[in-house]
Amino acid sequence: MRKLSIQHYQCFRADNRLSMDIYADCLSQALDSSSSINLTRFVPKSSLERYSQNRLMMRYLRYRRYPHLVKDLSADLHHVLDHGYAHLLPSLGDGLKCTTAHDLIPLLQWKGDLGVDGVTKGSRKPMLNLHSLSFLERYDGIVAVSESTKRDLVEHLELDPKKITVVSPPLLPQFKPLADDVIQRFASKYKLESNYQWLMVSGREFYKNHKGSLTAVSQLVKGGRRNIRIVKTGAASSEFSELVASLNLQDYVVELFLEDFSELPMLYNFIDCLIFPSFYEGFGMPVAEALACGTAVVASDRGALPEVMGSLGDLLEPNDANAIANTLSEILDSSALRKHFADEGPREMKKFSLPAIAEQMESFYFSVAENL
Repeated sequence: MRKLSIQHYQCFRADNRLSMDIYADCLSQALDSSSSINLTRFVPKSSLERYSQNRLMMRYLRYRRYPHLVKDLSADLHHVLDHGYAHLLPSLGDGLKCTTAHDLIPLLQWKGDLGVDGVTKGSRKPMLNLHSLSFLERYDGIVAVSESTKRDLVEHLELDPKKITVVSPPLLPQFKPLADDVIQRFASKYKLESNYQWLMVSGREFYKNHKGSLTAVSQLVKGGRRNIRIVKTGAASSEFSELVASLNLQDYVVELFLEDFSELPMLYNFIDCLIFPSFYEGFGMPVAEALACGTAVVASDRGALPEVMGSLGDLLEPNDANAIANTLSEILDSSALRKHFADEGPREMKKFSLPAIAEQMESFYFSVAENL
């Protein structure tokens, strides 16, 4: 078997899209040891990126500058790692082209198909996003990060399902059960008191359903369960703060900004349960990360979350705050149930390990290369 030259395009600087950077880094790490692939990475650089906080500048970089920078690169196969940059296709050099499709959230939001309570159709048509999506049918192969995303690609963009291969994002080996002393040092650093039972919510996008999570916790507090605290990661959000205030949860919520991504596995190990009743997920990486650390998860039945959770726990309707509250109570009251997640979560999440995903990606690349 001859060695394939693969060119990865990681074009996310101006967008500051941490999740896409992590995906690109993980995928490269998974494939670096491959004996059948010669992998190179291209991250376009421009002095104008210092101004990328300006939306017009970001759009200029993404749709005008970056396509110019990727010209004339040579490879057997070019892989654009985010379908949001599918518009790079005409600028890519000789060779086959593939891309990774993560989700269709802007399109689904505009069409009113996210299933978010109280949200119908979006008011603004995502013209630039649709422009990038219009190139997908011209790619030689597409990686979808879940069966759910593949179904969306076929249903909403009418893409040929034979051209789409499902390969989940790889999960870094750092996400695993950690020693007690490591967890305690982390808790001491951020002054997280271990005498509470800790719940976690993540993200800031509206479809993450923080309202459902906090409403469920509010019910627990009103029912007399005062020994709980919620930790929220990520950037501050006025909408989240207003929701906390409206539910009188100010004394129960800690907003935490981690100094380094490497501390995230420590946080998952520290908490008792991740609450993730999202209305839509192309994959749902926080769920996989928490389970890999042996932490209990309460998740919805939407998007790709059933694929990630498997049979590890019950999946809930995201609008049912009562069911979320009841499931949280069961987990917090049952050491046997938490032990179930601690034992089975890390074992089940091995399906997303670097070697497992590398093998699937190699198979995908060579199946596309048969057209060479």
